[in-house]
Amino acid sequence: MRPVRHRTIVQELKFASELKRLVGLKVPRVTEFVEAIEWLLARKPEEGGKRLGSTDVWFIPSDYSKYKNELPIIIYYTFDDDIVNLLSIVESIYPPNEE
Repeated sequence: MRPVRHRTIVQELKFASELKRLVGLKVPRVTEFVEAIEWLLARKPEEGGKRLGSTDVWFIPSDYSKYKNELPIIIYYTFDDDIVNLLSIVESIYPPNEE
């Protein structure tokens, strides 16, 4: 059986800066969310999120519905056969429209 090939995860400067800000603000579970998403996206980025219209940008929101008083966190990314580029991470009550 052939081993699973994982994509390289690249945190773009904007993403890294936004993540650092969220960690500094002590946003609950942000580090754990990012680690879990990186694991998922390295393996199956097309199954992990939703595409923004006909662009090459995808997004994946946290499941905040089970946590009171927390905003959802949304990660925006692009990918190809070798690399997943994490573009941005934001808190928002308005998830993007995928159409």
